[in-house]
Amino acid sequence: MTESRTSQHNSAIKQQGTSALARAIDFLLAQQHADGNFEGQLSSSTFPSCAYAWIQLAQGQTPEKALIDWFVKNQKEDGAWGLDTANQSNPDATLFAQLILEQASENVSTPELQETLSRILHYPLDLALVKLTYAAFNQFDWQKLTVSKNALPLIRLVKLLSRIPALRALLKPPRNKLPPVDLFKTSLFEELFIAEQHTLVPVFIIIELNTSKRLEIINSLVAWLKARVLSDGSWFRVNYITALSVLALIELRDKGDADPDISVLIERGIKWLQATQNPDGGCREALNLNVWDTALSIITLTEIGVSFPNSSDIISEAAQWLVDHQNDNGGWAFSGMQDSSLPSDADDTALATLAIIRAKLTSTDAKSAIQRGVEWLKQNQGTDGSWSTYQPGQGDVGCVSITAHAIEALLADGDNEMFVNRGIQWLRANIHRDGYWDDLWLAKRTYGTAYALVALVKAGFGDVPEIARGIRWLEQTQNADGGWGEDMFGNPTDSTVEQTAWCTYALLLTDGENRSAEKGAEFLLKNQREDGSWQESCVGIYWEVIGGYSDPIYASVFPILALNQYVNKSS
Repeated sequence: MTESRTSQHNSAIKQQGTSALARAIDFLLAQQHADGNFEGQLSSSTFPSCAYAWIQLAQGQTPEKALIDWFVKNQKEDGAWGLDTANQSNPDATLFAQLILEQASENVSTPELQETLSRILHYPLDLALVKLTYAAFNQFDWQKLTVSKNALPLIRLVKLLSRIPALRALLKPPRNKLPPVDLFKTSLFEELFIAEQHTLVPVFIIIELNTSKRLEIINSLVAWLKARVLSDGSWFRVNYITALSVLALIELRDKGDADPDISVLIERGIKWLQATQNPDGGCREALNLNVWDTALSIITLTEIGVSFPNSSDIISEAAQWLVDHQNDNGGWAFSGMQDSSLPSDADDTALATLAIIRAKLTSTDAKSAIQRGVEWLKQNQGTDGSWSTYQPGQGDVGCVSITAHAIEALLADGDNEMFVNRGIQWLRANIHRDGYWDDLWLAKRTYGTAYALVALVKAGFGDVPEIARGIRWLEQTQNADGGWGEDMFGNPTDSTVEQTAWCTYALLLTDGENRSAEKGAEFLLKNQREDGSWQESCVGIYWEVIGGYSDPIYASVFPILALNQYVNKSS
């Protein structure tokens, strides 16, 4: 291509990219709420929807029509349901939905519902949490739900061995059995990941009420549960955890517990769960992720350097919202609560701190928020140099993307070289032999790899061999249409906007002339809607029994970052 034609080509790219960016920014700005925060509505998924219907059935009610209609509409061609709205059938989700619909059909039976039930294929019961639901409807033996308490020494040994990275993947707990209720009385319980604790306690209450009925243990479990209810009536601001907690309290009340607090907690929990129901009739797993959404939006709007009407006010209001929702310990939770009752996590703390730094607020409280956020990150860096979701050593493991985000926040703050270098060393040591980094919270190897590369480049390590290996892996896994896609387990799928965007962004940071990045940018330009948005996909992950979620904020911020980088390299 001649120099003149190259110049014309670059000019056309810049014009197309600039137009796409302008429309994308307009769409993102429309997601800002009146109080300054950004928040995308998360997609509905099967387990939360089933759990909400289970509560209605447990109270002698028929699940509401909108909920039943959601199940009917979301049944897949093979008669199954997925964990989420991605096009993947899942036996556990199907068995859960089948049980709920069979129970509902005893009270209200329509031809459409019967047709839905008739299309379901047979799956054997496997997942213990689904077996629990079947036991609650007298379709599974309570005594077969858990392993024997005599297995506690073996569980302790497995827990110790799983601290060895090479053994961790081989020593996952069984899916088909729950741990014994007696686990609650041991130090092992305190070492569990915080979400596992919140899941197991109500499960233990339900099991104990239907098996041994040991009053002392029941009282201890209920006291733990009551001590951890949040000010909004939820537990952990997560649907499935809150639903299990409400179900445990309903079971307790129905078996004669006269504690007046129980009914109040049930009522408040149900009211909170109602707020997780989407307009499509299904329920989402979390109420919102407004801290992450707000921080990502600020970071994106400040990085692009594009002026838009009231840009300073929009960014300042969003950053001030983050300042106002910082926890007392200096961190941030995934969902904004002004009473600090939801625990801080490293990912939201890193991104919120970075966002406030980028927003350049000059107020005393903003400067204090940054300092306290940085100190939280320093104090919660693991001994191996990584950052985990909550507190290192408490059932938590180092996470690639969280470590990358913490590094970027500390770089923006400055004078944190020791902490940054330890994080970089951990990232370099944790690349997979095939050249990717695996992530915990977003899908999956693309996200881990992309943000490991971003952290290495921004920290000044752009010439280390891990960069070349990560680039090569991304190039080799690109789909023929120019995009990237994988499911929550790392299996290749059709391209998604979000995964394409973060891969494109990372590749352009490493090399502005990377051909795979150019094809990724072309995919984004081709798939943008007229209103400036893109189709969101289930790339956000909770955990393997819940599935993923889609968030329209993700499908805006990541493409904007990628296209901005693409336009700038064409200048």
